[in-house]
Amino acid sequence: MAVLKRRIKEICSPDVVSIPPDSPATEAIALMRNHSISSILILADKRPVGIFTERAVVRYAATRGLDFSGLIIRDLMSSPVLSVTGDTFIHEALNLMAHSKIRHLVVTDGNGRAAGMLTQSNLIENLGHDPFMEVKPIDQIMSRIVFTVSPDLPFGRAIEEMAEKSLSCIVVAEGETPVGILTERDVLRMAATGHIPPRLAVGQIMRSPILAVPPSTSVAEAAGIMRERNVRRLLVSNGHARIQGLVTQSNVVKALENNYIQTLKEVIRDKEVELMAAYRNLREKTVYLDSIMRSAMGMGIVAANIDFCINYYNPAAERLLGVPSGEAVGKHIWEVHQTAGVPLERLSKGFQAIHQNTAHSFFLERPGPDGPRCIEGQVSGIRDDQGRLSGYVLMLRDVTERVKAEEIIRHLAYHDPLTDLPNRTLFHDRLEVELKRAKRNDTLLAMVVLDLDRFKEVNDTLGHLAGDELLRLLAGRFRSGLRDSDTVGRMGGDEFTFLLPDLGSREHAAGITAKIRDMVEEPFLIEGRRISLSASMGLAVHPEDGHDAETLFKMADDDMYRNKREDCRRQGRSA
Repeated sequence: MAVLKRRIKEICSPDVVSIPPDSPATEAIALMRNHSISSILILADKRPVGIFTERAVVRYAATRGLDFSGLIIRDLMSSPVLSVTGDTFIHEALNLMAHSKIRHLVVTDGNGRAAGMLTQSNLIENLGHDPFMEVKPIDQIMSRIVFTVSPDLPFGRAIEEMAEKSLSCIVVAEGETPVGILTERDVLRMAATGHIPPRLAVGQIMRSPILAVPPSTSVAEAAGIMRERNVRRLLVSNGHARIQGLVTQSNVVKALENNYIQTLKEVIRDKEVELMAAYRNLREKTVYLDSIMRSAMGMGIVAANIDFCINYYNPAAERLLGVPSGEAVGKHIWEVHQTAGVPLERLSKGFQAIHQNTAHSFFLERPGPDGPRCIEGQVSGIRDDQGRLSGYVLMLRDVTERVKAEEIIRHLAYHDPLTDLPNRTLFHDRLEVELKRAKRNDTLLAMVVLDLDRFKEVNDTLGHLAGDELLRLLAGRFRSGLRDSDTVGRMGGDEFTFLLPDLGSREHAAGITAKIRDMVEEPFLIEGRRISLSASMGLAVHPEDGHDAETLFKMADDDMYRNKREDCRRQGRSA
């Protein structure tokens, strides 16, 4: 746990393997392969503009094969890049990585230049001595669902499974006996060759034998094996070589973080118990107790006797409830809370809980000079030495910034940071919901995929800032021009997707598609210049073209590429 209290600069890798945005994708893959790293940073003027990972290789290969020749890394990289400074605490970085579901974090200096990389491997290498790690068995932290395949499974199909299920590896088994493993690193290795032999099976390229440990192995021992053998995962099996689970670096780091958070919660809970015990033992307000409560950092404290008459009200409570102490002390607690705009039914529930010998927590919003403030509170009972209820204490704290941060993290997890449109994750969620609704109501649901034509020329001519502004303006047109029930999402780069529910016919869907095309082709004014765009689009309609998300995506994609080839043929250019 000690490692989580340190700062990132103490353990991160200072050597950053990077390439410029216009580099060939094959160069990035070769560098990752030669340096045995899972990601490569894309830098422009020493500042991170994107990142390319092994997982990105798998996702691309699942639909388009392992031939990356002719591709530019800017078209495949993930952007923008999450970054932190070297002074960030490791537990803060872990929280950011967990919420964003990433395994790499870029470390920057005060000027935004890349100064290092923090990976899960860095954490495993710097765990040191931790009692929690030494006593906790891995069967309490391992992933119990392990995806297995036969050695005869075609390699291409294995890649599709890894991409579809977001798997970092697949265990190869004969019956219930594991015989090897296929990882993202192996897919990268094959991509570096640029060629897959026909009818290549998983068993021909898997790593064998697979490292396995029994379920009783401690987390510390598992982490040590990962360090020594330079691996990121271990199979967990019983004495009969049957698969029990899989433990990865992510499992180890997550367990460490959870233990750290739980320890903090226990410390806070112990402190609260100590404070309440001290308050019960002191019948009258003393100068000493008053000093402690008045100086409580940000914690509003209101105490009342058994008759609900307020006899203590600290300055923090004044700020949080908006009622001065002079107007509160000596008043009935109902009266003060009614003045502060707190619904009395909430307070009533709290007192009912206290009489049942439990505490009551609640959440409320109050107006503030800079907008609504979020207040978190807890009502507890004050009991004498015989356990009899003798009063009440209300503790309040302002959690506005925490709530805002949680909302921002939640929003970023489901929206594209450039256009604020739903991202791939949110779009897939809405697609599944709309598919179920369409099947239940026997209605038509259309999906449209859109790929801007020659958008790279805009970036190359006017620069990426102008290109970003163009995408934002286009997103605004989509939002204002479509129905409230429609969904438009950005898949990345210049790719957009649309969900059009409750349609009357395929012609209805085609009409909305034509409207979308008009939005794209209407000229834009960027930096005083008129910019015209065009797009290739594909349409798929449920249930005519498919009954599930994967089929609809494929049909819409196929339709788009047919239209793109037809447009190119008419214009006398290549696709």
